[in-house]
Amino acid sequence: MRSFDPEILDLLDEGRIKIAGMIRFDFGEGSYGFIQRWSGYTYDGVDYEPLPEGIISISDLSFGTGTTAAGFSVVLAESPDEGLTPEVITQVENYSYRDRPVTIYDMYMHPDTGAVLSNPIPMIRGYINALPHSEDPERGYLLTAECETRALDYSKVNGRIRSTDDQARRCPDGATDLFYQEAGTAGRVNLKWGRT
Repeated sequence: MRSFDPEILDLLDEGRIKIAGMIRFDFGEGSYGFIQRWSGYTYDGVDYEPLPEGIISISDLSFGTGTTAAGFSVVLAESPDEGLTPEVITQVENYSYRDRPVTIYDMYMHPDTGAVLSNPIPMIRGYINALPHSEDPERGYLLTAECETRALDYSKVNGRIRSTDDQARRCPDGATDLFYQEAGTAGRVNLKWGRT
């Protein structure tokens, strides 16, 4: 359960609080952050680049209980005024993005002063599954990050066992952890209990 400062609760009750959405991508080459406001922000060692509203949109975040899995998507639209041309957007293909973490935050700000009222609050975490490119007649060139939450691991039924390589992509620090290599065979060992 989250606890909020009384000032934030009062502004939420009044419906006056200002919220800036933040997105953090942790690619293999480094962490990149974007914030929906006109000035940048630094949090947890990552510089969040400002992007005006409308350039990035996030699908509805649905939350479930138990082992239900729900994905979400982040759409980046071209904006030549901001330097986001289709040529710039396609450069994401040069990065290792598959199975890399993405985190979406909400940052609460004072409606009158614009002062940040608390650290950003993580709303949802997931992994990038695919980055399809498309064109929209109204919004132009679009890049969609299709993300899946960790809950998806609990609902997979195809019998595939996660490998050490899969784990290394999701957790570079755990690349030397061979748990998944051994876990694939541990359940198949026939033990004869009680015999000497």
